[in-house]
Amino acid sequence: MRTNTLSRQRRRPNYRIALPVILAALLASCAPPGAQAPLSDRPATVSTSIGDAPVTLKVLVSTPDVPLYEELGEAFHAKHANVTVQVTGEDFNNLTTNVPRLISGTEVPDLVRLASFGNLVKDHLLTNLDPYAEAYGWTKWPQSQFASTRVADDGQQRGTGHLYGAGPGFGLTGVYYNKSLAAQIGMTEPPATLGAFERSLEEAKSAGLLPIMVNGKDGGLAYPLQNLQMNYAGSTQVVQDWNYNKPGATIDTSALVDAAATIQRWGEEGYLPEDVNSIDQTQAPARFAAGEGVFFPSGNWQAPALQETGQDEIGFFLFPPEETDEPFTAMTAAGVLAIPAKSSQRDAAAAFLDFIQTDTDARQSTLDLLGLPPAGPSDAPMPDSEPGSLVASTVESFQTLLESDGLVDFMSNSTASMHANTLIPQTQLLVAGKTSPAEFSAAIQDGYENDAEQ
Repeated sequence: MRTNTLSRQRRRPNYRIALPVILAALLASCAPPGAQAPLSDRPATVSTSIGDAPVTLKVLVSTPDVPLYEELGEAFHAKHANVTVQVTGEDFNNLTTNVPRLISGTEVPDLVRLASFGNLVKDHLLTNLDPYAEAYGWTKWPQSQFASTRVADDGQQRGTGHLYGAGPGFGLTGVYYNKSLAAQIGMTEPPATLGAFERSLEEAKSAGLLPIMVNGKDGGLAYPLQNLQMNYAGSTQVVQDWNYNKPGATIDTSALVDAAATIQRWGEEGYLPEDVNSIDQTQAPARFAAGEGVFFPSGNWQAPALQETGQDEIGFFLFPPEETDEPFTAMTAAGVLAIPAKSSQRDAAAAFLDFIQTDTDARQSTLDLLGLPPAGPSDAPMPDSEPGSLVASTVESFQTLLESDGLVDFMSNSTASMHANTLIPQTQLLVAGKTSPAEFSAAIQDGYENDAEQ
């Protein structure tokens, strides 16, 4: 746990308006809690009391999330002096790949950041959180925020069944843009349609500017790819069924082939960096903030840092639909934390999960440090956001998605290995011209089915 952080007053900007309560209220849906799960997953007894004995709560998250969880840990310690929160960071791709080993061994964290469940539920490696949801009243909160972390009795299909994860807030994707460079190509407002966006790419290239900065090394190309797929399909249902492992779901469709063809064409026409497959999620925002690239497709977790480095020069918009009267869609998911079945501090871990979703300062930190609209009850006070700021823009975009019912989980989260073993290498081959769009589409589905058989 950190000991030398700046005070909250010094760190936080002077916010002046509150996000409307409708943000959380619009999350309401009717997904019910599941029935009882095997006793190896479900605690025999639960308590909302931590007690007063010394406790060390071990939290394992991806490296960029460490500052947030260190601050949340300090705030939790301030309320529960006997609990020390120990935060460890791991590269996201490594963490995704190694979670099964990390939580099945002897040195098991009490909370672990998950991107996907894979076979973790099927193998009884995670704690069923249904008893804690009842004890803390999470069952009375808007339930759609838990849809992606419910897993059916088969241990595979998501969106229904037992609760296995919760998190502090929601990530969403869109497109950042450099306002000064956009003005050079005559763009005075975000493009309203996909056609207008592609014309902006062409105009940027003609003006000698790099149209798109993106991190091909670690999966950034999957964001525009998925948006294009949803646009061409005219629906989010195909990809959402696939993401949630619905029996018989397939992504090998003409929409994905067309989306892959568009991404490949963007590479061929020079809309992407020449070294796109060598750029990671640390280099891409830094290069974009330094003026390289008119557009940068990424997520709201980039907003706080880009707001600080780019001042007022950077804007944000949702990836545009094909037609102006069509709804906006985006990839969005909770920043999921799960309690390993082998955790020795389940009650303290569940108390921490409840705290980060309900405590006013914790919810503010979630927005301040990662740019994530918070999870939690619909009547919880909403964090403040500075009017006109980049963070405020991403939050407004989240509201737009809620209103258009356009929240869709990430393709990368469909299986435990999809991101690292399939999407990243296949998108790299695609933009390098070493696979065809049809081969790409088939390979994505093959990787999905192979993971399901593991």
